[in-house]
Amino acid sequence: MRIFLAIPISPHPGIFSNLWKINLHDPLVEMGHEVVLWNENLLPYYDLDPEAPATAPVRQAFSDRLIAAVEAGHRERPFDLVITYLSDSHVVPEAVERIRDRVAPVLNFFCNNVHQFHLVRRIARHFTACLVPEREGLAHYQAAAARAIFFPMAANPGIYRPLAVPQRYDATFSGQRYADRAPAMLALCRAGLEAHVFGVGWATPPSPGSGTGTATGAQGPGPLAGAWRALGAVLRGRNPLIAARDRMAWRTLCARYPGAVHGPVPDEEYVALFSQSRISLGFLVLGDTHRTGRPLRQVRLREFEGPMAGAFYVTGWLEELAEHYEIGREIVCYRSHAELVDLCRYYLAHPDERETIRRAGHERARRCHTWRHRFERLFAELGREGVLRAG
Repeated sequence: MRIFLAIPISPHPGIFSNLWKINLHDPLVEMGHEVVLWNENLLPYYDLDPEAPATAPVRQAFSDRLIAAVEAGHRERPFDLVITYLSDSHVVPEAVERIRDRVAPVLNFFCNNVHQFHLVRRIARHFTACLVPEREGLAHYQAAAARAIFFPMAANPGIYRPLAVPQRYDATFSGQRYADRAPAMLALCRAGLEAHVFGVGWATPPSPGSGTGTATGAQGPGPLAGAWRALGAVLRGRNPLIAARDRMAWRTLCARYPGAVHGPVPDEEYVALFSQSRISLGFLVLGDTHRTGRPLRQVRLREFEGPMAGAFYVTGWLEELAEHYEIGREIVCYRSHAELVDLCRYYLAHPDERETIRRAGHERARRCHTWRHRFERLFAELGREGVLRAG
């Protein structure tokens, strides 16, 4: 097929990464499809408020550029499919409908739907179908009268693979600092593990009295700004005491274990960490929802990257994970920070058991969780429905 693919390359404006190209573009090319990749500076638009009048001209301008790019490529040679990774902030519904009706079916991939579906709610129903990586997110799309297809995350085995490198760490995590991740990492360090964390927001601790802190470490000026943020959090149902605990855990981690916190690493080093670590960690809590007393969780890309790269993978418990792995035999799950510490201690002391689970998880990932598996199943389903042309 000839496919127009509109996706961001990096998952975060603060780092240079080819993450989405590696995971969504490259597998399609390896499958033999002709892919026209279009990355028109998509990342900044995710932060726009689609309800703010000032963003309407920006959204319309982006829509016009998208239409022009798709139609120009279609005139050169017709597209069979358009795949996008867009939100309400990017496009107007009329742009999606025009491409869908005049060019080819349009599939929109969007993740973090469990707590961020509102970012795509307005345009979801205008796509031919929406690719939803989280089982729980499907209901949001159905309620919005959108066609939703369960499309779990996966990993590219050509990139995520075991490497012949020495193991340097007991446990590592690579990802942004938010949710309950700082208290978890602090608990591991206090337990005497050689635990290290890498990513945006970890390496620069907040100054005392600087407010609640953000995932990037940015702070508002003065205690009054912090007080307003705390009040806003309370009005949103967040417990300020838990926020204070998170902030203190981060400060303590940086102060007492400065060698354990690091900035983001390039893609190659990110993959290597899975082989350099006896235990690779995952965290499933979303945003600051743990401060409500009813934390939201979802399966993430990392749940497939880690095992695909040959990691012994320990992540938070979520029932949906049992659809992808045999818990306890292919990956290991914890339900609390105390259990996380206990599991890490146990498997560090039992390397043979750790190796058996690591191998089984890697084999399961390669057998069931590549992007080729996901796309082949998706295209077969759409072919049976007549959405895609046969052949």
